[in-house]
Amino acid sequence: MSEEARPRYPSQPIRPLKAAKAFMDLVGDRDDTRYVFAFFNAVNGRSNEAYYERFFNSAYGRRFLADPEALGRTLTDRKTLESYGPGTFAAAYLHYLDTEGLQPLGVHEAALANAPEMMARLKSEWPDLYWLHYHGALTHDLYHVLTRYGRDPLGEALLLVFSGLHTGSRGARLLGALAGLRIRAEIPSWPIGQMMREAVGLARAAEHFPTADLASLLPLPLEEARRRVNIGAPDLYLNTRARWSGPEPVTAKAA
Repeated sequence: MSEEARPRYPSQPIRPLKAAKAFMDLVGDRDDTRYVFAFFNAVNGRSNEAYYERFFNSAYGRRFLADPEALGRTLTDRKTLESYGPGTFAAAYLHYLDTEGLQPLGVHEAALANAPEMMARLKSEWPDLYWLHYHGALTHDLYHVLTRYGRDPLGEALLLVFSGLHTGSRGARLLGALAGLRIRAEIPSWPIGQMMREAVGLARAAEHFPTADLASLLPLPLEEARRRVNIGAPDLYLNTRARWSGPEPVTAKAA
C-alpha cells in the first residue's frame, strides 16, 4: 500500500483496569499469549504510531511490504538455513528453535488463534499494521538469538524492555518493567534494576532492529551478525543466570 493510501494509525483507549487484569492473568499462566495481547491492547494507545511510520518509511520497510510473506518463507526454509553451516546466525537460530520446541511462525499463529477478531480487523482495515505485527512476531526469535536473552521469565522481561525502546511500545516497556518487579519480589538477590538499565543501554547502542534486515544476516557467522547490528552482550544478565541454581520465578512471560 502506498504511503498516501495508508490509513491513519488506529487510536486505542487506555484501559488501566483491563491492563491490570491481563497482567495478573499472565502471572497465573505465563504461557498464555492471550493475556500479552490483552495487556498491550489496554495500554499501547498510540505509542506505536511513530514506529509504524518509521518502519514503512524506511528502505527495509518498503521492501518488506512489497512481499511481506517472504520473511516467513525465509525463516521456514530449513534446508537453506542448514546449508549456511555451523557457527552461523542461521545455525544458532535453528538450535534455539529446536531446543525451545518452537517453530518460526509460532508467535504469529498464536496471535491469530488467541485474538482472531482483532487480527481479522487489522488485516481488513489496517493491512500495513497487520503486516507490521506479522514482522514483529517472526523477528521476535531472531531478537532472542542476537541479544542472548533467553526465554526464561527474566530474559523475556529484559527483551521486552529492549524491544520496547526500539518500537516505542508502551505495552512492551511496561510489561517488561512489571515482570521485572515481580521477579525482584520473588528473588531479591537479582539486580533487576541494573539489568533493566543494561537492556536500555544495549538497545540505545544497537542498530534499530525493526528497520534492519535481520534475515539477510542469517548466512553470516553469529558474532559477525551481532557486530553488523552493534549488539553487545548483556553480561549482567548472563552472569546472573550462570550463577543461579534455584527455581525459576513464576512470573509473566511474553510470547
